Amino acid sequence: MKKFIIKGPNKAIKGEINISGAKNSCLPLMAASILFKNKVTFKNIPVVKDVLTMKDLLVSLGAKVELSEKKKIMIITNNRQHKLVVPYKLVSTMRAGVLTMGPLLARYPQKKIKVALGGGCALGVRDTNWHLAGFKSLGAYNNLEEGYVNISSKKSLKGGNYKFPKVTVTGTSNIIMASVFIKGEHYIKNISIEPEVIDLINFLNKSGAKIKFIGKRSIKITGVNELINGHHEIIGDRIEAFSYLCVGAITKGKIKTNNINPDHLKSEISVLKKIGYKIETKNNSIQISPGNKLKPTNIKTGPYPNFATDNMPLMLAVLTTITGKSKVEETIFSNRFMAAPELNRLGAKINIKKNIATIIGQKKLYSADCISSDLRTTFSIILGAIAATGISRISRIYHGLRGYYKLEQKLKEIGIKITSKN
Repeated sequence: MKKFIIKGPNKAIKGEINISGAKNSCLPLMAASILFKNKVTFKNIPVVKDVLTMKDLLVSLGAKVELSEKKKIMIITNNRQHKLVVPYKLVSTMRAGVLTMGPLLARYPQKKIKVALGGGCALGVRDTNWHLAGFKSLGAYNNLEEGYVNISSKKSLKGGNYKFPKVTVTGTSNIIMASVFIKGEHYIKNISIEPEVIDLINFLNKSGAKIKFIGKRSIKITGVNELINGHHEIIGDRIEAFSYLCVGAITKGKIKTNNINPDHLKSEISVLKKIGYKIETKNNSIQISPGNKLKPTNIKTGPYPNFATDNMPLMLAVLTTITGKSKVEETIFSNRFMAAPELNRLGAKINIKKNIATIIGQKKLYSADCISSDLRTTFSIILGAIAATGISRISRIYHGLRGYYKLEQKLKEIGIKITSKN
């Protein structure tokens, strides 16, 4: 099993990183291709493990998928009827497989659709009840049988009203896709407004769908008869961008991230500035430089535009090196602090009580052998190892490869002392 070996401390790292397309945008966009009768072309594809798994899933359903890693282009053709079973083996490592429910239901409302409950990172409760309740508001019913959710409707889907009890990104994307071909109008309230959801809405609208905002978190969807072809360039990955900005932060270096909209990281940029880092933004780039005096801070995660839960483990690592006491409150996932025990192995002082982490910043971290347990934890541990004195070994790095394109190569290019071996 592949592991990273990092020699630290790495200090005053300088360089530029070209940010890849957003994985969390690419996956629902790929699922949305099921809605189209002919060809969909996506540019700025991040060729990471989760995207390749979703590619295999679409092929298993009957789509033709052509991918050019060099050009970062994917062409998906859906000109034949899909199979309606989404197998467990293709969703067991990737929760995004659940996103096929909505578009399959939209295309084949009166057929029996079987979707295996998904996997992905073990971050706590991430069930599909709100997705299913949303489908029910369209006239579909469901039941669970041998680990598969069966979804169908006796008649065509029709518009109504649905309000999410709590903001959910995948739930929002799923119900939007399920509603594209309804009879009449569907009103959805308390939706996610994450940049990745907006990217999906923009793609669908320019392809012929009718989705309109009628409030900050409310939309009206007017059903259309069909979608034929689509073309879209995926937004830059805000989580990857923040990950590399944190490399600059923890090494007190100067890192510039390109191909990223700074507006997608407003809360995170605000926190970095509050700590004392210098941040420069342009239309499509963010640069971090060290400040004169860094101070601890408190953060609280929440739905966009608040501080992203995916970015919290990265910030956690940075705060372990900021002298003083910081606090981090996690409001989205119950198991989001899985990086903490590994960072403590590196000499950090993090105490977890319920959903709040208290961090006492240390002047030095020290090398250790660590184990990654999920996607963002992988990069959090890498950050700790980058700052630690000595040689650290990080195993189970396949979690990180699910979401970071050419992770080792990009770190090497900016001067991080990292190698990998089996």
